[in-house]
Amino acid sequence: MPNRLIFQGTTTYLSEHWYAKIISPLVEVKKLLQAIYQFLLHLIWSEFIYGKQLENEIESLVAFLVFCLLSLLGYYLRDYIQIILIIFFLIWYLDCWFAKHQYFQKNYKIDIFIYEIDLSKIICCLSLPHTQNQSIFASFSPQEVSYIAIEKSPLLGGAFQEFLDEVWQIEVYLFNGKHFVIDENLIVNESLLTAKKLANYFKVDIIFTHSEGNNSYVEQELESRTFANIINQNSVGVKCQKKSKKIHIYTQWRWSNTWNFLKMLFEKAGFLLFIIIMSGFMIKLGGLLDNIISVIRGKDDIIYLSSPLVWLIPNWHWRNILELVLVLGIFIYQGWQLSRVKHIYITQHYLKFFVDNRMIDKIKTSEIEASLVIINNNYEILIIGKNKVVNITNFQQEKLAQLFLLYLNEAIDELQQKLPKSLDGKLQDER
Repeated sequence: MPNRLIFQGTTTYLSEHWYAKIISPLVEVKKLLQAIYQFLLHLIWSEFIYGKQLENEIESLVAFLVFCLLSLLGYYLRDYIQIILIIFFLIWYLDCWFAKHQYFQKNYKIDIFIYEIDLSKIICCLSLPHTQNQSIFASFSPQEVSYIAIEKSPLLGGAFQEFLDEVWQIEVYLFNGKHFVIDENLIVNESLLTAKKLANYFKVDIIFTHSEGNNSYVEQELESRTFANIINQNSVGVKCQKKSKKIHIYTQWRWSNTWNFLKMLFEKAGFLLFIIIMSGFMIKLGGLLDNIISVIRGKDDIIYLSSPLVWLIPNWHWRNILELVLVLGIFIYQGWQLSRVKHIYITQHYLKFFVDNRMIDKIKTSEIEASLVIINNNYEILIIGKNKVVNITNFQQEKLAQLFLLYLNEAIDELQQKLPKSLDGKLQDER
């Protein structure tokens, strides 16, 4: 019996660029500075705001010592620091651009093939770019398949391993715990359609990894008391307005969301600002360390101290001002993206998703099968229909997304119960 191809997918293959080893020192410095930045964010939010203690003080001490060495180096190279920063940002940008360009090239895709050998054996093969041969990387029986998973994963690339995009990966999970990535897409709807074909073949469920809700797609079920606790917290910024034929659900800014908003903003856009401010700070710290070393060696008698606040103020040179303006522009843009209001309008005919006053997507109310929350790096809601998925992203908090989901499910259930048995296909759109 010949092998029968039952599925063909693709995954990403990002090779290392020729210049990666040349700029590796820059990459390591950037990693260290980013680690220090993440440590400071963790320190501010965990210790100062939430009152938690640091878990590993030794690592923090080592990072501080390395930071002091870099500060000394920055002080000795202070006359060239602006040029170094410009070159660094240029190399960083070009590396990200090359990595994105590489991702969208078909030559950098790995083809995945799943064959049915017989009724009791399935093999998974892969084919690398520029090759005709297929290599087997997994073998199992159909009865060993537990479920088909869809997971949203960050796509990292380039020498700096920067975030390029997010992809929805399809994985086959076996009962023994093994799992294999067999396909990925930028659009969740395409991944779901592919997963449904595989689920039908293996006669198993589809599960979204890191998901919560009350349907067969979720990894963790949300209990009713969880929703009750969220509703009792008046600080959560979700509102629901009901009219005779329409339900409106929308996010609303609350002062209690400020800390989470600032944290997300600094995580997304704060590193560039940190680099610009810290470059001046490191030069001043390096100068102080050099002064201390001179005193220890007997070359100087006085340690010159200035206010630490002065260290954080950059020199008001036109290049510094230009850098700050560019970074603050990125800050404002990211803040605007995070603070935009999400609206859901639901009638018996359609569910429509708006961001501010702009419609993003819509789906027929009668075709909605399920909705769930994805709890990953970001919080988002998926509304799953027969042939499409509406994706609502950028919730600032988990409880915000959960409450939005609660109102959404109640509205969908209420309006679907009012649907007539047969709907006219020519329904008028209404907001």
